[in-house]
Amino acid sequence: MLRKNCVIYVRVSTEEQTKGYSLNGQERIDRDFAASQGYEVINVFREEGISAKDLNRPQLQAMMNWVREHTAEVDAVIFWKWERISRGTEYDYAVLGKFFEECKVIPLSATECNEDSPEGELLRWITKGTALYERRKISQRTSMGMEQKAREGIRPCKAPIGYKNYTMPDEKKIIVIDEATAPFIRKAFELYATGNYSLKRLGETLYYDGFKHPKTGEKFPPRKFEWMLKNSFYIGTVEYKGNYYEGKHEPLISKELFYQVQGMFGWKKPKSHNIFFPYTNMIKCIKCCEHKLSAEMQRGAHNSGEYIYYRCRCGCKAIKQEELDKVFIDMLEDIYIPPAEIEAMKNEARELLQAIKDYENSLESPVEMQKKIETIKSRIQKSYSDKLDGKLPYGMTEEDWNGMMANWASELNKLEIKLTERMEKSKILYDKLSLIMSFCNQLPELFRLATPQIKREIVQTCIRTLTYDGETLNIELFPIFYKLKYWKNVKNGAGDGVRTHEYRNHNPRP
Repeated sequence: MLRKNCVIYVRVSTEEQTKGYSLNGQERIDRDFAASQGYEVINVFREEGISAKDLNRPQLQAMMNWVREHTAEVDAVIFWKWERISRGTEYDYAVLGKFFEECKVIPLSATECNEDSPEGELLRWITKGTALYERRKISQRTSMGMEQKAREGIRPCKAPIGYKNYTMPDEKKIIVIDEATAPFIRKAFELYATGNYSLKRLGETLYYDGFKHPKTGEKFPPRKFEWMLKNSFYIGTVEYKGNYYEGKHEPLISKELFYQVQGMFGWKKPKSHNIFFPYTNMIKCIKCCEHKLSAEMQRGAHNSGEYIYYRCRCGCKAIKQEELDKVFIDMLEDIYIPPAEIEAMKNEARELLQAIKDYENSLESPVEMQKKIETIKSRIQKSYSDKLDGKLPYGMTEEDWNGMMANWASELNKLEIKLTERMEKSKILYDKLSLIMSFCNQLPELFRLATPQIKREIVQTCIRTLTYDGETLNIELFPIFYKLKYWKNVKNGAGDGVRTHEYRNHNPRP
């Protein structure tokens, strides 16, 4: 009798190994079946730790490719049960059917019906349907288990970077802070919140500080940092399928810092205009206690023009910018500075200006700092070129070179930040002093005619806190301005003049 050839395919998932469905056990049964049917085994493909939910499995694909290349030598493919081949959809079985037909090989189950008859075909389809049903039930049970873990405050998957999975002595699994990587996560949030760092620059800065990919040793890509900075797990919550639950793990950062960073991701520069919104991110929403009001432009009904509104992401009623302007003008109308105080203020401002000038002259000039920046950049570029050309100084190791580059990069980063801050702070100081010199008793008029930038400066100079609850805007002045209000009301014979400014949103934007 002519001897026939076959290949064997065995598969087991990680979970199934604990139930006795071992690869060796399946192979033994398949070999016994092959011998009983007169087949000689010429190859075996073993798939370990992979589900049969689809056909994208390394060893299954390897078996199919090998059979296609050796079609003339193979008569059958033997497996323990049909579920070893697939627990997928009808499409997967159609692909397998086409494969067996094209290669002219017979699929044979060592433990199920192989009869070539309508009844045998029916049994096979029942078997395949049962396998698909079992896979879906397993998936459903897994999903329910993961959701329950999330509801209990436990992340149902691997801990994100900054944390690590830990098994307690009693075999209980928890997530704890990874002291090796957590400081980098905190620093990433703090640096990005300054607004001075792009995601790319953030990655480069932390890379030179020692924050590297654990597998490749390279720096993390910008998209990874975006994922980290948007991950609410770091503030103590667990997200699963769009729902958020209070986690049992220790937060890495504060909610205030997290939402500050989220606000930066949500900000978009206007596309069709270049408008400065004077009060954006100045008014804190006390309805949600998490966000500050941001500006948006909306077109009025019947082409009545465009209007600026300030609203919170929590959905509370918006405030129109015109109404805010009226509130602040009313507040400024209450302020009065006696002539003697104005003269004293001018003298102090002159002295302060001179002190600032003397101080700045003692510092390193922006031109000198820029020269240093260019020098360091040139060193870094030359050092990279020398390394690529194999021209490192004699005796310098790879570790020495990496340390040198990290020091240069850190120094460059500090100089660039220092230069930026120096230029910005100088401008802010001179602008504020100039504003104070013109304050006097013309505040309401100045405010009405001021640019949006100057309006913002005036409000920030006078007001300590602005809060809004969806109905009322509450204003807390700096103490000195309560004194100025007192002088105004004494002058008008209206008592001590101490009252709280508030704006009630009678006609809010829906």
